[in-house]
Amino acid sequence: MAMETAAPATQKREKNPKPGDQIEIYRIGYQHWAIYIGNGYVVHLTSADGGTGSFSTIPLSADTKKAVVKKEELSKVVGKDYWKVNNEKDRKYKVRPVNEIISTANERVGMEIDYNVVTMNCEHFATSLRYGQPDSRQAEANLWGTLAATAGAVVLGAMCATAVKIVKHH
Repeated sequence: MAMETAAPATQKREKNPKPGDQIEIYRIGYQHWAIYIGNGYVVHLTSADGGTGSFSTIPLSADTKKAVVKKEELSKVVGKDYWKVNNEKDRKYKVRPVNEIISTANERVGMEIDYNVVTMNCEHFATSLRYGQPDSRQAEANLWGTLAATAGAVVLGAMCATAVKIVKHH
């Protein structure tokens, strides 16, 4: 997940999310995503091997293979972390009707799904509910970071090999 810093504590929390809104929760080192379904509840991905509330998302990592869809109180999922409504992808995708977002979210509660930090993480899950399209800014950032690191290692290795040849030649 993207290694972004937590939002400043001075930022104001959105107090009135609307059903169908994406909720972005700032954890240490990453953001957790959920869909607000109304009456103080969200639907989100958690580790399939347990945990509840704000601790339920901590086990979701690059090593996690299975996740379970849970319906929990927003306040329990957020804990003491900063959160906000984040529907920024509304500019990129058409928003599904709210009743479809909510019914699909509720239908998925209890399902165990394959989890992959790059192809199906909690942000992918939330955007697929809201837009019908899985999309993850965090996964893209991690993918590009990994590619850049790999390319850098290849270039550095080539430079070292060239330097060794030059030293051996002289």
